[in-house]
Amino acid sequence: MLYNIQSEWMRLCTSVTESEVARAKNLLKTSMLLQLDGTTPVCEDIGRQMLSYGRRLPLHELEARIDAITPVDVKEACNKYIYNQCPAVAAVGPIENLPDYTRIRGSMYWLRV
Repeated sequence: MLYNIQSEWMRLCTSVTESEVARAKNLLKTSMLLQLDGTTPVCEDIGRQMLSYGRRLPLHELEARIDAITPVDVKEACNKYIYNQCPAVAAVGPIENLPDYTRIRGSMYWLRV
């Protein structure tokens, strides 16, 4: 599982496609709208926006911010926070098959020519 997750992270850092970003943006907008069903989730959303932005963002502005994201933005964020960064590893249960930390750390970048 760890190997597959790291492979997907490295793929996102190097070769995310426009269709993947468009699909993710549609999924994010849909899930945001579905979460705002009821007074408690709306109040939580208002509080989160007040803490993050200092004001309540109108829905059209939030959608415009999401729509403005490009594959280049995703690659830049991945390269800043994921690519060649030291991961924190936590395991629960039997860990005999957990790879050595140097192997895990070594999978956080790809050498490409």
